[in-house]
Amino acid sequence: MPRYNLQKMIKLMLPGIFLMLLAPVIHSQLHDLNVIQQQLLNYMPPLLGGLAIILCISFNQGRLLLTTINLLCLFLLIQNQLQTSLSQPANFVLFSGLSLLFPLLQLFINFIPERGLSSRWLLRHLPVIISGYLFFWLAAQNHLLSAWFSALPVGLIQMFSDPYLLSQWAVYLFAVSTLLGLVILWFRATLADACLVIITLAIAAMLALFGETSVSVLSCTLGLILILFTVLFNSYSMAFIDELTGLPGRRALENTLRSAGRRYTLGMVDIDHFKKFNDTYGHDVGDQVLRMVASQMKQAARGASVFRYGGEEFTIVFKGMDEVSAIEIAEKVRTAIAAYPMRIRDKNRPGDEKKGRQQRNRSSRPEGTTEVTISIGLCEKTPQHKDSQAVIKQADEALYLAKQQGRNRSVASHIVQPRARKTSS
Repeated sequence: MPRYNLQKMIKLMLPGIFLMLLAPVIHSQLHDLNVIQQQLLNYMPPLLGGLAIILCISFNQGRLLLTTINLLCLFLLIQNQLQTSLSQPANFVLFSGLSLLFPLLQLFINFIPERGLSSRWLLRHLPVIISGYLFFWLAAQNHLLSAWFSALPVGLIQMFSDPYLLSQWAVYLFAVSTLLGLVILWFRATLADACLVIITLAIAAMLALFGETSVSVLSCTLGLILILFTVLFNSYSMAFIDELTGLPGRRALENTLRSAGRRYTLGMVDIDHFKKFNDTYGHDVGDQVLRMVASQMKQAARGASVFRYGGEEFTIVFKGMDEVSAIEIAEKVRTAIAAYPMRIRDKNRPGDEKKGRQQRNRSSRPEGTTEVTISIGLCEKTPQHKDSQAVIKQADEALYLAKQQGRNRSVASHIVQPRARKTSS
């Protein structure tokens, strides 16, 4: 198992793991709630669920929407039908059915590709989630469940481990759902997939400890909080993070400049002859170039913030620095990219990142690589600049001058003799 994939999975699961660790602490305090506070707590899952549904629809989070509905349906059925002892045959049958239905539906949701929301998409998937709970609700309303008790298989009657209340079949199904969810998380590596895995585990724990006071309210509330966090974080990423390079985008740049203070230097960066890469090798290679430049800029621009401005343009913000200090870092960024052996990906490229780095480091310019260079224009914020847009405009002018002087160089607006250190190809 490659280490970097494992680290990424753990990082994605940290918010959910934190909530699961917090749950026992919160549960220990629930005994001190009075009747009114307990009633207010019971309203939390429907309120949070309604908010989560609105946000999921607003930000086209289809799988999280289905998970929210799965969680809400489970909670509502528990609240309305399972508030008395499981020793009653009808309650035991309903509990056993729900312990199979929830992980089965989570397994179904895991395999759905995230393609946004549409009426057709909802009509295809929503009935699958609702129909199972509707079936059990109608059976409970018509007093049919107790008659099914004698027909339950041994796998649903026999508990997996005392004193926990999950049956053998339920444990197996939760285990399959969780393991396949982890496999999907491994390949997709999204926060939504991590959220689905954690919620599956949380509901398994809740059903196993079903005899504890308010355990269903607490588990569903924390699960819905995790969904809300995931939706909001995903919406933030879509608005502020460039998906291709992983760098903050132009909106994030605007926010940074508003709080950058009176002293900073801004660098506008452009990839030289970028159109050539797209025309010669295709847009896939062009995307490789953009990702490589972004990665090298993040590593080399120590003490500065890097942004994807748009197209083949990037921006570097040097907070608290004048042009003299900023151009030194800019030159490190420029030379790091110029010296990088950009290997065009092919079928023989190693899948492991460590092996890929070893292959690139075998020589300074291995066969089958190409050179990528950048030009940088810098401008220091001065009292003469009306706002950040004026700084960007002057940095753009310096960038244009760097292009005119032959590319692969850094030019600062207020330095009389701009540095022109061109790296030989």
